[in-house]
Amino acid sequence: MGSDKSGKPKKPARRVKFCPKCGSTDVFWAQGMPQFWSLWQCRNCGYHGALILEDGNLAVKLQEEWKNKNATLDKR
Repeated sequence: MGSDKSGKPKKPARRVKFCPKCGSTDVFWAQGMPQFWSLWQCRNCGYHGALILEDGNLAVKLQEEWKNKNATLDKR
């Protein structure tokens, strides 16, 4: 880790988290019960799981697929 001009250590950049199902950033760490310490939850699609994405490019593709899938289901 480097330092800034004042010599203070730089803080690590906070990474954006994405839902692996729909690509939404509206995800949170589902806490409360000790056995759920590693689960994430998505408020957009209801995903529950340990897998979370930090790749924005992949998330954009997932968002497009999610919108297309839901648009097709809405037409039925």
